[in-house]
Amino acid sequence: MRRGLLPYALVAALVLVASSAALFAAVRPSADATVATPSGTSSPTASRAAPELSRTGRIAYWRDKRLWVSDIDGSLRYPIGAVDDVRRVSLTRWSIDGGSVAYVESGRRLFVTPVHGQGLVVPLPRQLLGEGYQIKDLRWSTDSRRIAATLLRPTDGDSDVFLVDLTASQPAWVRVTNMDDVFVGDWISPDEMLGYTAGGAIVVIDATANGSVRLLTGASGVSPIVAPDGRVDFLVGRVPFSHDPSFPFQTAMRASVWSVAADGSGARQETQGEMNDVRLEGRLPDGRYLVYRGVSDALATASDRVDLLPSSAGVVERVRVAPDGRTAYGFTTDKIVRMDLTKIANTADLGAMTVFLDTSGGADVWFPSHVQVVRGTSTPATAPTGRYAFELAGHVWEMRNGVSTLLVAGTPLGHILAPAPKWSPGGDRLLVLQPERDARAFTMEASVVDGSGTAARLAQTAGAGRSFAWSPSGSELAIAVDRQGRSGRSFFSSADLEIRFFDPSGRATRTAIPGTEVAWTTDGLFLIANGDGGQGQAIERVVGDAPPRTILTTEQLAAHVGPTSANASISELAASADGSLLAVRLQLADPLPPRVYLAILSPDGVLLGLTPEDELGDVAWSPTSTTVGYSTGVRSGDERAHVMTADGTTVATQDGRFAGWSPDGAWYLVGRGGSLYAYPVSGGAAVRLGPGAAPVSAAPGP
Repeated sequence: MRRGLLPYALVAALVLVASSAALFAAVRPSADATVATPSGTSSPTASRAAPELSRTGRIAYWRDKRLWVSDIDGSLRYPIGAVDDVRRVSLTRWSIDGGSVAYVESGRRLFVTPVHGQGLVVPLPRQLLGEGYQIKDLRWSTDSRRIAATLLRPTDGDSDVFLVDLTASQPAWVRVTNMDDVFVGDWISPDEMLGYTAGGAIVVIDATANGSVRLLTGASGVSPIVAPDGRVDFLVGRVPFSHDPSFPFQTAMRASVWSVAADGSGARQETQGEMNDVRLEGRLPDGRYLVYRGVSDALATASDRVDLLPSSAGVVERVRVAPDGRTAYGFTTDKIVRMDLTKIANTADLGAMTVFLDTSGGADVWFPSHVQVVRGTSTPATAPTGRYAFELAGHVWEMRNGVSTLLVAGTPLGHILAPAPKWSPGGDRLLVLQPERDARAFTMEASVVDGSGTAARLAQTAGAGRSFAWSPSGSELAIAVDRQGRSGRSFFSSADLEIRFFDPSGRATRTAIPGTEVAWTTDGLFLIANGDGGQGQAIERVVGDAPPRTILTTEQLAAHVGPTSANASISELAASADGSLLAVRLQLADPLPPRVYLAILSPDGVLLGLTPEDELGDVAWSPTSTTVGYSTGVRSGDERAHVMTADGTTVATQDGRFAGWSPDGAWYLVGRGGSLYAYPVSGGAAVRLGPGAAPVSAAPGP
């Protein structure tokens, strides 16, 4: 991953020699120094303790196989640790309070070395070493009492957050998350840290005993950071499907920077332009961002465009900004460089960077931190109650009281087109579809999640499609499944789907019926059936144990548009709870351009309304009335949420994606800007429910 140092001018080399000589003439080792033992711990070498380092700025760097610390001006230099081979050292980082330096050796052992006193070594447990995990990132807690790390298995990309409590009698690695798909970020309090997944979920991780993971925003993005103003900044954009499993990060395409408070509220866009294949590292005092492009270690600034930092002294891989906001210290593979931020403009200014110190490995600079994280506001008391489940980035989340927490972890590849989960009528179980955990990354299967959050995979559901439903009693469920066990998703034209029936334990309850989509109501079962070769679609109805009965063919429905309509298809089947109304998406490919309609039908197939729309999806009926909601413009990015009555009367149109209904049907939900909002059906202002923007399934509850 590391790039070789770029050639730099002879003048820069002379500056290096002169500055290093001057610095080390002033920082001869003190008689009170402590010397690190080969194991990495420190032992006293004099009767007196080492002098107190500056409280305003400190340096830590490697030279001659030893870890040295000093004041920012180079005074009071002394070693606190040693290694046999500096090339095995990575992630040299000062603690937040400036009292200790942490580093990693060979990706396997964490060293924590205080500037005074004994250090400690925390190796990875044998089991994790045997499974191939490596320490790939380190983050000190805000109180300097704990260290969080991303542990990654490069062979398959599985990654989780682990923690070392330095105040414990025997510090050891403790697993915090069990997602196989999360990278650690900055801490926002002594007990919480930021993180994100390979699928683009931005999260907050609880470092206490319960280890819960909550969603920060429903927007898809990567690399959250705590900005100088105390808000959480992150990149929002398309997160690519392909991800090299050996990299402990993900990038975003067509990305811009957004920010929120620590509860996900107050979302605002910080940059207007789009950046491609980038990840966020920090923010400069003048508002520009520090980013990496792709897998490169070279830092760049980003505002209206992306520009690499000046590289006359080597590729700058990290930056620490001084309290004055004008000076920063950059780190190359073997130097610390001093940077004048006022001279680093969109075009590289060679006078903006001078060599500050020559090193032989990693280094870090410490300054006191005074950032106060912005917390945000709580959910208003007027918000509708309920439990809201939704899918994001391959994982299933549950929102209660304005907080969206992880309910079911998915897979690292699970951010691909997984449908929204569905609560059982009693709200005691949740049916979810997720990718199988084998090589068939495009194959979904169903799980039933009980009240404790335990998910049980259902046999005979490999190759599940995007349509499934609970029976009104909650004792059965119906799932569209590919007979060949491959993929039942609609864009696989070779899928041969049938509706299979199970009880919540996965036991088959009925004979399968050919069909691609299903809706289950108190007045019977409705499904979309295909003819031979996927042609000749029809809507069928099943009442009791009777065989399916066709109530309307695609050709009959298309004839209502015009006699010349051809190549018609239907999808997005939805039914009201009592079965008195149906909705279906009708698409006509001929004549060009294709036309899309939302058709409202009676349970006997009588057309009640036909509304032309574009990019129609997310169709759902109110649980208590004859009102239907749907989205348009989801693929184009121009999302609009629509609510109308069965006779075609528009109730409301809002910016954002239609996301469902409250359990009592008094509110309709809209996802916008990474948050879920509730609007009263009777009219009135929106209420923010919490982080999330995808369609939800609602159940009663607090």
